[in-house]
Amino acid sequence: MKALLLFGLLFGLVSVPAVYAEPSSPMKSSRRTVLLNVQNMTCSMCKFTIKKALSSVAGTEKVRVNFEDKTATVTFNPQKTNNHALIEAITNAGYPATVQSTKQ
Repeated sequence: MKALLLFGLLFGLVSVPAVYAEPSSPMKSSRRTVLLNVQNMTCSMCKFTIKKALSSVAGTEKVRVNFEDKTATVTFNPQKTNNHALIEAITNAGYPATVQSTKQ
């Protein structure tokens, strides 16, 4: 019985540091946001096609399309996709685009 109690106490002390351990290296930003200038948006329905094309790219997390400004704001995981893949997706849908700005 004493051995079991001692084992439990030792096991508890050994496992505690692992629970509270800090990561050894800081995590890199897992998100990036790009503002795209989009061409050929002629009606308010175009934004749905653009949003669908951008959302279909793996790694895309959030898409906002602004018909009035002719822009699309995309938040994505840079480990899964990049600006080029996003531009290619909407260009293939008939809406060529260029990067206006990028934020990390």
